[in-house]
Amino acid sequence: MTLPAAFRKKLGLKPGEQVLVEMRGNEVVIQKNNWLENLRNIQEQNRTHMKKHGSQPLTEEELDTAINASAEKAALERYQRSLE
Repeated sequence: MTLPAAFRKKLGLKPGEQVLVEMRGNEVVIQKNNWLENLRNIQEQNRTHMKKHGSQPLTEEELDTAINASAEKAALERYQRSLE
């Protein structure tokens, strides 16, 4: 997407920099993609959600187990589809 120079300047965008595009009702909102700020917001929302529901984050081992189980399931499903 090409933005007018005045918009790029106002947002402080450099060539090749990504933007966030969001629909709000009948409007299209374009924002500078501040990924670090967005990541911090997501982390804070996650902490708040977990505290509200009394849950704890997964350990690295639990994450590894879940990821591996999901990967194995996906591989098995792909293999089964290849046999059809």
